Amino acid sequence: MATDSRMYMVHCMTPVHVGAGQGVGIVDMPMMREKVTEWPYLPGSSIKGVHRDFFSNGNHKQPGKWLDVAFGKGSSRSEEDTEGSDERNAGALVMTDARILAFPVASHYGTFAYVTCPLVLKRFKRDVEAANIAMPELNVSKLSELVQSDLDQDCSVVHSLSQLRKRDHATRKDKLFIDEFVNEAVEDPIFTDWVNWLAKQLFADDPISQSMLTERIAVVADEAFQYFVTMCSEIVPRIRIDQNVKTVAEGALWNEEYLPTESILYGLIWSDPVLGQQHNTNGRRLLDELPPKTYLQIGGNSTVGKGRIQCSYVKGGAL
Repeated sequence: MATDSRMYMVHCMTPVHVGAGQGVGIVDMPMMREKVTEWPYLPGSSIKGVHRDFFSNGNHKQPGKWLDVAFGKGSSRSEEDTEGSDERNAGALVMTDARILAFPVASHYGTFAYVTCPLVLKRFKRDVEAANIAMPELNVSKLSELVQSDLDQDCSVVHSLSQLRKRDHATRKDKLFIDEFVNEAVEDPIFTDWVNWLAKQLFADDPISQSMLTERIAVVADEAFQYFVTMCSEIVPRIRIDQNVKTVAEGALWNEEYLPTESILYGLIWSDPVLGQQHNTNGRRLLDELPPKTYLQIGGNSTVGKGRIQCSYVKGGAL
């Protein structure tokens, strides 16, 4: 994995709903969340499925043999019943779940903020090292110390070009007003360097999006981040109209939970070199077919404009 892996980064261009089934609370159709952290994520099975669809059509269409090697091949009942003709195989490409990296939250200044936290960055750093991705030094321990003040009031770490902060002339300190929280804002040069790297990896040819990220990202305390990702998701009421009477059909009013537009997630992709004897394709070369970025449709409600994402791919050794 260390030598044959990529990191993929997801930018949600519209709200995204990958459902967890029927809910038991006020939200009838919640989105997928990690069991332990309750943080939203995109399942690896969904990520892999939309990639297969991407490589099955359009300018990046691949031969059927390549698709079978990369994403796996099943067999029909007739093939299974024929002795010696079972050519099923698992896909060589392995795609992990996409974990949350930055969550968009309304801000009094700067319109909205990309919020992250030390625990998210610790997991990100660990995954980057596993994928052998070179990135600027990120001192997560120092960030953890900075977001907790001596008075037990949360602080936030921002980029040097941040537009989220407002100067408090009485205390001569910068303040952030994110959702209903008011924090002190502090800068950290190491964090600034890391954000500059992240913006280039995520939006390589899009300077406008790069500046949006650098000007609006903030590190908040783990507990504050937990509040944001559990209480500030997008809840959308949905209805179905009875065409005969032009009113809501019986039982056709429900609430859906969405990962908000501008959410940023990441995951890992690698290629297993061991394939069935019937294939001649080198699994290690499959990753070379990944373009610099792709636009994919994932999750439900695509016909109402949901689930549009951009995937960017970071190679090992990139800096």
